[in-house]
Amino acid sequence: MMLFQQLSFVRMRTLSALDATSEEIADVQPEGFPNTIRWNLGHIYTAQENLLHRFIGEAPSLPAHYLEMFNANTNPNMWEATPPSLQELREHLAEQTERIKQTFQGRLHEKGEKPFQLGGDITFTTLAEIMNFSIWHEGLHQGAITSLKRVQGQEQLFATTNK
Repeated sequence: MMLFQQLSFVRMRTLSALDATSEEIADVQPEGFPNTIRWNLGHIYTAQENLLHRFIGEAPSLPAHYLEMFNANTNPNMWEATPPSLQELREHLAEQTERIKQTFQGRLHEKGEKPFQLGGDITFTTLAEIMNFSIWHEGLHQGAITSLKRVQGQEQLFATTNK
């Protein structure tokens, strides 16, 4: 299905951006930016888990401290736990896409336990609609990662080959 292809493509790009990121720049928070590259990567994983699973009343597959670190309205200044390494984030992000495909294959028509309101005008009622939104959301955070790299003078925005 096209939605799963889009999910895979966008995640491939996220992993490529991660692979071109060093631990040294992952936690730099330039003036004017609310978060860091590491936070954006963790947020992509956490948000997608929450959006898809909670929408249909299932528990997300998240390490316990990820919600406190990477949920909406959090930032690295609030962290009390040690953040995951880029390698740990990569492992979670890499396995998530296939797990989502396996979990939700044939279920995209399912309606959520309650509609998801976005702003005042948009309501998502099916898993397919939520997945489409989560793909857009991931792309939004890829843009933030690219901006964080550019402002730090990093020229290599994406890896030349994926790990």
